[in-house]
Amino acid sequence: MKKLSLDTANQLATKFRIESGFNTTEPISTKNILRKKNILTIYRPLSNKFYGLSMKSKEDNFFMLINSETTRGRQHFTVAHELYHLFYDDNLMHHICLDTPEYSISEKNADLFAAALLLPHEGILNFLSPDEIKSKNIKLATVLKLEQLYSVSRQSLLYRLKALGLLNESNLQKLLQISVKESAKQYGYDLSLYCTGNNNLIIGDFGEKARILFDTNKISEGHYNELLNLISYDEN
Repeated sequence: MKKLSLDTANQLATKFRIESGFNTTEPISTKNILRKKNILTIYRPLSNKFYGLSMKSKEDNFFMLINSETTRGRQHFTVAHELYHLFYDDNLMHHICLDTPEYSISEKNADLFAAALLLPHEGILNFLSPDEIKSKNIKLATVLKLEQLYSVSRQSLLYRLKALGLLNESNLQKLLQISVKESAKQYGYDLSLYCTGNNNLIIGDFGEKARILFDTNKISEGHYNELLNLISYDEN
């Protein structure tokens, strides 16, 4: 597998955006993509080193498991990361996303794609002033506006800005030292992006499949109700 260049990752993400019904600048809902692509996705509490996993069958049935104990911004990125593995990784049958020092070419590609998908270059530029672009010094107020708009973590946004040449190393390090929740609170933003959530949420046709099993007498009414009780309503 070849390592993606930044330009190639941007092109691939733009293509995926358009195919998924989004334009090249707007924020995207990964949950809507999961629904459009018919990817059965379950959000469950997992260990703190486990971000998620994805699986694809020989019949091209897709599945994701996302750790609901990570922040919503991290969950958003994990879904985008796993989309790369499902649609562009060669010969993928299953993939596990862990917080680990081991960083393969495939993982780097997935991160590049996820960042490009969630944080489009054109969209970011629309929110930067000429002075910020020239100085490569993005104001905290702009950072907060962007991370809230695109529903990503502070870290994901800052490293994307650095990769695009819009933020220099010195200012990157300064912004990384600022408390995320405290700064968002001081600027009057909702803090839910920086918190865990979506626990037990299921996206996809899980309920429909359960109903088919019940209607065809393959499971009892009690078992059917148990399956329905596993489903949580979308919190967003």
